Amino acid sequence: MEFPGVYLEDVGLLALGTLKLTDKSLSFKSEKGGRSVTVSGDDIDGLKWQKLGNKPGLRVGVNDGNVHRFGGFKDADLERLQKFTDAHWSQPIEQSNLFIKGWSYGNAEVKGRNIEFSWEDKPIFEIPCTNVSNVTANKNEAVLEFHQNDNAQIALMEMRFHMPVDAETEEDVDKVEEFKKAVLAYAGLEAETEQPIVLLTDILCTTPRGRYDIKVYPTSIALHGKTYDYKIPIKSINRLFLVPHKDGRSVFFVLSLNPPIRQGQTRYSYLIMDFPKDEEQELELSLTDEQLEESNGALKRTMDGPIYKTVSVVFKAICNLKITEPGRFIGHSGTPAIQCTHRQNPGLLYPLEKGFLFIHKPAMYLRYEDVSSCHLARSDGGTVTRTVDFEVDMKSGGPIIFNTMEKEENNKLFDYLSKKNIKIRNPTRVDARAAESSDDEIDPYKAAVKAEGRKRDESDDDESTDEDYDLDKDLKDRKTKEKDSSEGSASEPDDEYDSGSEQDSSGTGESEPDSEEDVPSKKRKSEPKEKREKKEKKEKEGGKKGKKEKDPNAPKRAQSAYFHWFNANRLSLKEDGDSVADVAKKAGAKWKTLGAEDKKEWEAKAEKDKTRYETEMKEYRKSGGGASSKPSTSSKKSSGPSTSKAISKEYISDSDDSDEDEKPKKKEKKAAPKEESEDEEEESEASDASDSD
Repeated sequence: MEFPGVYLEDVGLLALGTLKLTDKSLSFKSEKGGRSVTVSGDDIDGLKWQKLGNKPGLRVGVNDGNVHRFGGFKDADLERLQKFTDAHWSQPIEQSNLFIKGWSYGNAEVKGRNIEFSWEDKPIFEIPCTNVSNVTANKNEAVLEFHQNDNAQIALMEMRFHMPVDAETEEDVDKVEEFKKAVLAYAGLEAETEQPIVLLTDILCTTPRGRYDIKVYPTSIALHGKTYDYKIPIKSINRLFLVPHKDGRSVFFVLSLNPPIRQGQTRYSYLIMDFPKDEEQELELSLTDEQLEESNGALKRTMDGPIYKTVSVVFKAICNLKITEPGRFIGHSGTPAIQCTHRQNPGLLYPLEKGFLFIHKPAMYLRYEDVSSCHLARSDGGTVTRTVDFEVDMKSGGPIIFNTMEKEENNKLFDYLSKKNIKIRNPTRVDARAAESSDDEIDPYKAAVKAEGRKRDESDDDESTDEDYDLDKDLKDRKTKEKDSSEGSASEPDDEYDSGSEQDSSGTGESEPDSEEDVPSKKRKSEPKEKREKKEKKEKEGGKKGKKEKDPNAPKRAQSAYFHWFNANRLSLKEDGDSVADVAKKAGAKWKTLGAEDKKEWEAKAEKDKTRYETEMKEYRKSGGGASSKPSTSSKKSSGPSTSKAISKEYISDSDDSDEDEKPKKKEKKAAPKEESEDEEEESEASDASDSD
């Protein structure tokens, strides 16, 4: 029998999943990889039909005192469950109604492993003792602090119980202290004075970073560092990993924590210890004979060997969990680790039998059943072929990308994913020869080096000769070449611009260049440059004229209904680590899901804002606003100086220092380019005539 869409209460979070009932057990599996529960039918101690989250629920009691609460049922499911539990487990379901009158007084008792607050034998609420993180006993008051679940939107932080002194009871009995001891017995909060099972000194941790002294108790772990201290309940440890480092010199022992430990705003979902592979240490365990027998021979009073092996065995026995180690995957380096980066943070990726483990920063574990597809692609779109990008698409959430993976790991990872029947978006292996040829064609640096080498070899072949050098012959050849060049220059006609080369000897008195051939070449180069500068100047002026300046006195534009809603709900949509684009994307998706009734409020605000804008705009235009921003035709016409009356600054400054005879020269400078070219032609003709005379 299965019940999909049922949720489990897990430290303040109602985790959705599927509840499955069989002849021998009851099991719950979360949809998003959260907490999973399995209870044998023989261990069940009482079933109650009790509301959870305003919906019918099932309260399952266990022989060891724990309680599991499931909600999200329908009223019709009670008959089906009743028939099944009576037939297979011989457990009737008792209907239990909560006392919901809202009174703040009652009886607080520790029953089993739970704190029950009731009145007139009817429960008001119930809290597992394992959710308690700290207990403080004052004179007549007990203060409880609770663990936090990061996935829960609303969390219970603190609760205070006032316990007045009863005159009828004996004064020697302290109710607050008795209540505190009862809670501590099942909350996994041993006092520091108690002796731990084992003490690990100066252990290197990568997450949280630092060296810590670790005390292992039966129900909790205490970490003591130079700056911070942490307490981890054994209940919050849900997975154990033991993986080697790629260098082969150390081993990582990883504890997956839910809920994570916190330090300020930082959360650590994994505790990662780094042990040297060759280090051996002898550990003494403070366990009774009964505890040693319960471990089935896994634990001994004295344990020796490699430190990472002994520590992993101790945690395996205390947490009652299996240790996940690397499976059949072996990478190009000969180890199960792949060197890569995630968000520019270097780390190691381990493809395990049931998921991917990434160490570290941030450490994560991706189960294969939560992966929809994978993608292997060359980095930077194929321009750099030495590395590969590995993209993992999750069924819930966005893709997770691991960059700068060595290209030799491509085929290894491709074959492993194919055996695990994981969908790959580009199902092709990379041929080694094809990869080498593509490297030669694509890599620009390699191609440039090869081309330079070829040119150097060719030049060496052309210049290298085996003949002896003859000095006399070389001098004769040079003289012959000089003689031929002088005769050829005298017999050949002059070039097109050689007429100006004799102008230096005509006695004009002006310094001319060596030949007229240089003059037109300079003009040919300068003319397009001048045109280009004029064009750029016009474009700049046009751009400045086209750009409108914003008037600070102009009224603010009206906003749409969506933006009114978005500004009011921005903080509730934003989560830690979200960018502006992520928040906008969430807002757009949520706005689409809103109905017409939900949007009425914001549409009314938008209509009111629109009316406000139109009213303010009319007043703004009446007062003359907006006229200055429009370019006027008169300003355009009067922007330049007048040619008839206005005198340029250059002309005035020159006229002050020069005589009146120089005024015509200044006017000649303003002549058209065509007139300048005609004057130059006339001067060249005159110079040719003088040369012929």
